[in-house]
Amino acid sequence: MQTILKEKVNVDAIFRSFKEEKGKKGAGWEHKRIEPRYVNRKNKEVLKIQEVRRSYAQRKGDRLQVHFVIHCDGDRYFHLVYDAEKILWILLYEFDDQMLFDEKEVDVDIQWNGMSGSASS
Repeated sequence: MQTILKEKVNVDAIFRSFKEEKGKKGAGWEHKRIEPRYVNRKNKEVLKIQEVRRSYAQRKGDRLQVHFVIHCDGDRYFHLVYDAEKILWILLYEFDDQMLFDEKEVDVDIQWNGMSGSASS
C-alpha cells in the first residue's frame, strides 16, 4: 500500500564533488553524489534515513530530478525527489513495503511558485 504525500520537506544531505571510493569513476554516478541523511517534515517529524535503497536521475526537459527510495527508522519506506533546478525536495509517497517501488519509476512534474505551501504534481 502507498500513501501519496506530495509534501515539500527540508533534507539534510551530503553533496559530493568527486567520488571518494577508489577505482573506476565512469559515467552514471551523478545521482550518487547526493546522499540524503534526514528528512524534516512540516509537522516537526524528523525521519532518519537508514539506507538509500535506490536512486536514479531523471530528465524533465532541461531539468534534472534525482529520485530516492529511502528506508527510515521504524521500518518505513519513502520516495523522495530532489529537483536540481528549483533546489527543492519533495516527499512523494510512503510505502508499507519498499518492494512495491523497486521496479517503478515515477514521472514527476513539480509545480512551485516560490511561495510556501505544498507542491503539486
